Amino acid sequence: MNKTVMGVYRVYCKQSGQSFVGFSRNIEGTRKRLRFELKLNACSYRPLQAFYNECKGDVEFEALEEYAPAPELLEEEVDAHLMAMLLRHKAALNAKPIQVQV
Repeated sequence: MNKTVMGVYRVYCKQSGQSFVGFSRNIEGTRKRLRFELKLNACSYRPLQAFYNECKGDVEFEALEEYAPAPELLEEEVDAHLMAMLLRHKAALNAKPIQVQV
């Protein structure tokens, strides 16, 4: 049985060095969904779709940091932790944030 991993990820273009970062409660599911949507030119987050098109599809997806919340945390607290992680990586990578996807 596969374990669902939550955390922060980035979509980046090696050639340009530009990155987008986001967080998800299911990083692998988000990776698969974004790949599918971007290839179909159907990503609902238009800046990411434009970035993908500009890079001619030559983008990579990378899990930056995994997060395993304490069981007693409320959903809002989990989201706050994920957002804090995202903001830290956004600053470190000088990246653009992806619309919040929980």
